Amino acid sequence: MADYGLHRPFLHILLIILLSLIAYSNTFHSPFQFDDVRVIVENPIIKDIQFFVEPSKAKAFPGAFGYDALNTRFIGYLTFALNYKIGGLDVTGYHIVNLLIHISVAVLIYFFILLSFRTPVLSESPLRAYQVQIAVFTALLFACHPVQTQAVTYIWQRVTSLAALLYMLSLTAYIKYRLINGRASLKSLFFYLICILSAVTAMKTKETAIMLPVTIVMYEFMFFKEKLKRRMLCLTPLLFTMLIIPLSLISWDMTLLEMAGDINEVTRGASVLPRWVYLITEFRVIITYIRLIFFPVGQNLDYDYPAYQSFFDTEVLLSFVFLVS
Repeated sequence: MADYGLHRPFLHILLIILLSLIAYSNTFHSPFQFDDVRVIVENPIIKDIQFFVEPSKAKAFPGAFGYDALNTRFIGYLTFALNYKIGGLDVTGYHIVNLLIHISVAVLIYFFILLSFRTPVLSESPLRAYQVQIAVFTALLFACHPVQTQAVTYIWQRVTSLAALLYMLSLTAYIKYRLINGRASLKSLFFYLICILSAVTAMKTKETAIMLPVTIVMYEFMFFKEKLKRRMLCLTPLLFTMLIIPLSLISWDMTLLEMAGDINEVTRGASVLPRWVYLITEFRVIITYIRLIFFPVGQNLDYDYPAYQSFFDTEVLLSFVFLVS
């Protein structure tokens, strides 16, 4: 039976784009909210592209949304600066970029799944007969799932979406490189360089990207078959990219005491809670995130949770048991 071209990637990508545009068509004029004001509206750093040419000049504006953020989230802040350079504080341009990033991640998920079914492990799976359907469904689910609303419409959350884009680009490029089977060629080198460069830029977009090399290592051992020496030749450069984030926190004229203080401040984040209280409260928060994947109702841009003081609070203990089970 003819499929009328329905298995063509072009049509699948077009479908992802169209449904994403429909889903978020009413968000282009949403105003700046919460941290958008401090990061963009009131931030002198993103209003002068020269700070990105000579970052040391930004030391005049220290703090979590100033030089410190420029040092650790350079790529994300650069996109805000380019937005400002082109359209000032017109929110439409910022929302367009956010949506383009989101659509790009969905498209990469589509190709990630198709490439995964070509790996030695999944190429023999009976599910390979449905690889196109699985790829399209998963990409559309990601693109249009209500839980993505915050990442797309809350402008400051671009750093999260952009890190995800670079994360997926690095992982997908690595798979493509490995599927070439290590043949020495310009094509092989191209995809490996894309993998490394995407990892580096992801690390300079948001700190959550630090787990990217670990993900690629796990993927390598789960889906490919190769001698250990060959694997390590591929993976070692990626593992070294994990140093980028901790090194971004270090100023070479710091004393060890100052360095420890800076790292302590960064790892505390914006929380004023003791780390133990923050940790055990997170068990309950993670359960909410999981619930939202399957039942995306009652969403909120700023969830308010009680700070649990004991691991043996019923909500904390039950959440922990669920997560480890």
